[in-house]
Amino acid sequence: MLRQCLGLFRCNSAGPEALARAQGAGGGVVQGLTRRLQMLARGGRAALPPACGALRSPLIWLHCDNARGTQRLAALSEILLQEGEGLSVLVSHPAGMEPLPDLPGRIELALEPDDAGFAHALAAQLPPAAFLSTARRIPGGMISALSSSCGTVICLADMAVPRLASGWGRLPGHRRSVMGRVDHVFLPHDAVQSDWSGYGMREEVLMRAGRLSVTPAALGCNEAEREALAEAFRHRTMWFATHVPEREEEMVIAAHGEALRDSHRLVLLLHPADLQRGVALKAALQSRFSTALRSEDDLVTPETQVYIVDTESERGLWYRLAVAGYIGGSLGGDGALVSPMEAAGLGCAIVHGRMFGRHAEAFDLLRQARATRMVQGPEALGPAIGGALRPEQAADMANRGWQVIAEGAEATEAVLSTLLTACKPQAAG
Repeated sequence: MLRQCLGLFRCNSAGPEALARAQGAGGGVVQGLTRRLQMLARGGRAALPPACGALRSPLIWLHCDNARGTQRLAALSEILLQEGEGLSVLVSHPAGMEPLPDLPGRIELALEPDDAGFAHALAAQLPPAAFLSTARRIPGGMISALSSSCGTVICLADMAVPRLASGWGRLPGHRRSVMGRVDHVFLPHDAVQSDWSGYGMREEVLMRAGRLSVTPAALGCNEAEREALAEAFRHRTMWFATHVPEREEEMVIAAHGEALRDSHRLVLLLHPADLQRGVALKAALQSRFSTALRSEDDLVTPETQVYIVDTESERGLWYRLAVAGYIGGSLGGDGALVSPMEAAGLGCAIVHGRMFGRHAEAFDLLRQARATRMVQGPEALGPAIGGALRPEQAADMANRGWQVIAEGAEATEAVLSTLLTACKPQAAG
């Protein structure tokens, strides 16, 4: 190790080619040394990115090194911000991922799997109340930086095999030192407990919890409004097409026309991805269907066939009114624009296309449970909606969706409680 350190110093003055050869020989160890030396050259700590200026205390830091795990952390962050008063959440993930939707109180950053320099800087300027990693490898550098300087509650979850992210694990005593700083490990299943015990983890911090849920925070609903609309529609059957991009609008309308042949009292709740499209959609559709526009407070009657719901923050209302729903963007767009777990959590049967966008993890879980119906092209959307609206099919799909959500509820609740508890002393101060 000493020879590698001396070689690194020589390579820094010899040029990038020599440094690359040294890194090739030393692997992750030399890369870690490089980051450390660069940090020391800047006075011992890295500068925080400008985005971190929006963070406030108490802060919860959620970290992952893969895209699918980040989807789970994104869902967890929504629940944290909904249930935790006054806190902020930092979500760190690999570079190259599609940005998360804007959410007040949440900041995202692309970081290396074990960026100890960033962790040192954050601990010095805004110590997190809690740090949760769901990375495939344990970020030992981050854990050491946080636990040694600010007493952050350190948590690991969704990890089957205990393994450090960097080459420092080969140093005598380093692994045990890192694992001794971890306060909670939420195990995905009992079979891996012996692996963690053998890795130097104390038994009292191990807890079998299952996998974290990818279900986002439950969408709210004005119950009086729901009852009033149900009465206005005379309790007719409805389906909800959410976040429909302009290129999918005509295929959704065609599917509704086809479904009307089997159920002439059917209502389409149409939510355009671009809310400014509401007026144009009404103008285009009113010659073909009895149409009402939400943003103009149009009167809903028992004859209304298409209700254009071009307003923000009411998806919880429409999911509750609808028997089935289509996830916009999944058929003719750039990928699903919202998680299908939103609909599943509110008992709405789900129809979708093949393009999952950032929500691949959620779609895969529901598809494996046969809780959704996937269509290959626009021509199949109408029949699929018609099938999902049948009472027995809708009930079966809704029940299967609930089972998927319940499987992740235990782990999410355990982790959520631990993270929010860690914030209480800071919030009180």
